[in-house]
Amino acid sequence: MAQREAIESDEPLLCVVAGAGAGKTRVLTLRVARRVREGTIEADRTLVTTFSRKAAEELRTRLWSLGVAGVKAGTFHRTALGLLREHRELRGRPAPQLLTDRRRLLADVASVDARRTRALDSEIGWAKARLVAPDRYEDEARRHRRRSGLRPEQVADAYARYEAERTRRRLLDFDDLIVACADALAGDAEFAASIRWRTRHLFVDEMQDVNPAQFRLLTTMLADEPDLFVVGDPNQSVYGFNGADPSLLARLPELLRGTKVIRLDENHRCTPQIVAVATAVLADGGSLSDGEVVPPRTTRVDGPVPKVIAHATDDDEAVWAATQAKLSRTPGRRWSSIAVLTRTNAQLAAVKAAMDAAMVPSRIAGSDLGPASDLRGDGADAAAEGRPRRGSESNSDLDSDAGSDDFVDERNGLAGDAAAEDHVVLTTFHRAKGLQWPTVMVLGLHAGLMPIASAQTDAAIDEERRLLYVALTRSEDELWCSWFERAGDDLQGPARKPSPWLAPIERTVAELEREAAPTAASEVSARVAELRQRLAEASEGSDPTR
Repeated sequence: MAQREAIESDEPLLCVVAGAGAGKTRVLTLRVARRVREGTIEADRTLVTTFSRKAAEELRTRLWSLGVAGVKAGTFHRTALGLLREHRELRGRPAPQLLTDRRRLLADVASVDARRTRALDSEIGWAKARLVAPDRYEDEARRHRRRSGLRPEQVADAYARYEAERTRRRLLDFDDLIVACADALAGDAEFAASIRWRTRHLFVDEMQDVNPAQFRLLTTMLADEPDLFVVGDPNQSVYGFNGADPSLLARLPELLRGTKVIRLDENHRCTPQIVAVATAVLADGGSLSDGEVVPPRTTRVDGPVPKVIAHATDDDEAVWAATQAKLSRTPGRRWSSIAVLTRTNAQLAAVKAAMDAAMVPSRIAGSDLGPASDLRGDGADAAAEGRPRRGSESNSDLDSDAGSDDFVDERNGLAGDAAAEDHVVLTTFHRAKGLQWPTVMVLGLHAGLMPIASAQTDAAIDEERRLLYVALTRSEDELWCSWFERAGDDLQGPARKPSPWLAPIERTVAELEREAAPTAASEVSARVAELRQRLAEASEGSDPTR
């Protein structure tokens, strides 16, 4: 069994490629616990990097339940900040001063309006994540076909001005923490040796979301005889817009010679029907897996065939979602077993209004906190309420769930809140990543929202496809896919077209229904035959001549 191999392997360099529902967190925690118990690693010399504070807390809780305490777990940003502080204190330098709101400084140095400042913030974040300096931005932006609404030379100029002013003020923004920490380790052999001894055993979750800057930090922390475990899924890579490089996961055996790869190809979450529908979206293009896209094996029994529903308007869709939530909440089920997922933040307001009107308890889960929330209280600017969202200039705040700053917004307590308070969860595709519910409704599947209108390059469109795959695989048992033709504020305008990825979904649904129909018919026939046999036997038993 692949899970057992991943947990018990003694390979010092191990890469686990785990698909949706494969139990990657279970594997990671059980591997840490096994090695601590067997004495091959020391808990206080073990570091697990995650992409949210919530994930780190969950991991520590799981390890505690397995009898393991003392393992360090945190985000790349928190780890980098802690190491930087230590390094500067050792060398008699002042602690790093954090700039939590890059847009305010950009507004001071770049003569652009607020909308363009938002675009600049996004582009500078992408550039720093990809280790692209201002003088290289133009070439790299054109090579990656970046679409910010600004000319590359405008961004490069503003980026250079921003860096000069930030340096003059002796400030570091959140992206700088990663680079500065890697520089400290690379440039101070004594300090690096100390850190490598203290973090001898490294574990990385969500490796597909690591960007080049973070990967450089990771490699500078590796000991001469590295002990590294990473886990990720290339088909859940949905943060390329923010600088993530999923090829790092695929190329790890080349980048770190001797790395062994184990694949977890069993889905323990979704029914076979949901797996088939989700895989059909990937098979239509966009998969980052090698070779043909084959549906993973699932350990679940058959469930209901997913449904595709079309609506006249977005209001109709929202009302339907509220009605369906009521129908899905059968006796004994909690409201929190139901989730409604959308591509953007803006879609959720209408759904919430419909839920309220139908007296269905619901909550829009999530807020755009990003790394600022993870570091708040650690010297961040107290006046800042968190780092602004990194949006796409062409999307605007209404068109994009750009709040996935630094890839995850801490999941915002979605799972924990559901346990404490019973309500239908309303959230976006990005924020739902890593979570699961028995019933999931995926709304707004029309062109312009899925894929999002600003996704113009092949890479961006493929990432949107993978994002839909993530949304579909949040469902354990019951899956609904929905779209609408017209928005309430534009009923006379041209009708929207369904998402191009509804076609493979509908084809798969039709095939599943055809397969289910004969089965259902044969079950009825078998039942009728069984009843006839029983009647015949009863009749024979009552015959006085026998």
